[in-house]
Amino acid sequence: MRWALAAGLAAFSLVVSSSLVYGVYLLVRTPRTALSVAARPAPLPADAEALFERAKSHLAKGEVEQALVAYRRILFTGPSLEARLGLAECERLAGRDDLAASEYERVLDLDGRNATALAQLAEIRSRTRDGWPAANGFYRRYLEVRPEDAAVQLRLARLLLWQGRPPAAAELYAREAVQGLMTPADHRDQALALLAAGRREEAEPLLEKLLAASPGDREVALAVAGLRASRGRWDAALPHYRDALRSRPEDPHLNLAYGQGLLAGGDYARALNPLATAARALPSNGDAALAYARATRGAGDIGRAERLFETAVSLNPGDPGVAREYGDLLMERRNHRRAETQYRNAQALGLRDDRLLIALAGALAANGKPNEAVPLLEDVYSRQRSDRLAYDLARLYKRLGRNERALELLAELERSQGR
Repeated sequence: MRWALAAGLAAFSLVVSSSLVYGVYLLVRTPRTALSVAARPAPLPADAEALFERAKSHLAKGEVEQALVAYRRILFTGPSLEARLGLAECERLAGRDDLAASEYERVLDLDGRNATALAQLAEIRSRTRDGWPAANGFYRRYLEVRPEDAAVQLRLARLLLWQGRPPAAAELYAREAVQGLMTPADHRDQALALLAAGRREEAEPLLEKLLAASPGDREVALAVAGLRASRGRWDAALPHYRDALRSRPEDPHLNLAYGQGLLAGGDYARALNPLATAARALPSNGDAALAYARATRGAGDIGRAERLFETAVSLNPGDPGVAREYGDLLMERRNHRRAETQYRNAQALGLRDDRLLIALAGALAANGKPNEAVPLLEDVYSRQRSDRLAYDLARLYKRLGRNERALELLAELERSQGR
C-alpha cells in the first residue's frame, strides 16, 4: 500500500515537471509580436459616441456604478480627458473621495489647467487638516484659470481662516463679489479675521452689530469685550467677562481679563481671586503676575505684594515701568537699598522721566548718598519749580554743608510764595 502511494506521488511530480518545462518552451518559442497583439487594448468601438452618451445618461439618472463601467470601457481603449473626468465624477458621487482624487490627479496629467479637476481636488483636500496645504495650492491654481469665480474665492477665504491666516482671509472676504455670497457665519468669521489681523477699527463695528443680533454668541461677546477693554471701557467689558466665567470658571485668560477690569476700577479685593487663579494657571505670564501683585498691594497686603512684585519683575525683564513700580513699593517698605537698585534698572532700560529721577534721588538720599541725589533734583527743578522740590533740595544742600545755597533756595521760595 505504501509502495503504491509513493509511486502515485512520483507520477504526479513527473506530470507537473513536464507541464512546466513545456510551458517554458512555448513561452520561448512564441513570437514577441504575438504577445504584444494579445496585450493590446481593443480598438475604440464604432459606437464610442453612443457609449459616451450612455455613460452621461446613467450619471444624470444617478446610476453611478453603471456610468462608471461605461467610462472604464472607453478608457480601456486609450486616454480620454472627458472619460477620465467622468470616471472621477462617478467616484466622487459614490463617496469614494480617495479614488476620486486619484482620478482628478490623472486629469491634471492630461490637462494641468483643468478647472473642474482643480476645484474638486481643492474641495476634497480641504476636508482634512492634513490636506489643507494641498487644497490651498489647488484653489490658487484654479483661480489662475478662473480668477472671477467668487464662490471659490470664498472657499479659499474659509480655508485660510482654518489655517490660522486671518490677514489673507480678511482680504478675500472684503471683495465685493465675495460679500454677495457670504452667509451670516461668514460675516462673523470676517469680523473675527479682521480683529485677529489687527484691523480693529474695521472689526469693531461689525462685531458690535453681530453682538446686537446674537447676544448669546460667546466668542463675539468676548471679542467685543476685548475691544472695549483696550479703549479703557471696562464698565462695558466686565459684564461679558463675568458671563463667560459662569460657564468657564477656571479659564485663566478669562480670569485675567476680568481681574484686570476690576483692578482698573480700583476694586482690589474682588480682583484678588480671579487674578490669583490666573497667576497660578499661567506661572510664566508677566501680565498675570503684575496684575496680581498690584491687586495685592492695593488690598493692603504689602508684605505679600513685595514677593509678588519680585516675580513680576523677573517675568517682565524689559519693562522699566514694572521695575519703577517695584522700587516705589520697596521705598514704602523702607527698603531703600533695593529700591535704588530697581530705580537704576528702570533707568538702564531707558526710562528717563522726572518722576523716576525724583524717586531715585529719594532712594539715594535715604541710602546716605546726598551728593549723588543733588544733581538729579537740580535737573528736575530746572524744568519744574515746585515748593516740594525746593524744600527737598534745600535739605540736601544743608546735609552737604552747602548752607548758603540752601538759604538762597529758601529765600527764593519765600519770594515766589509772596507774589
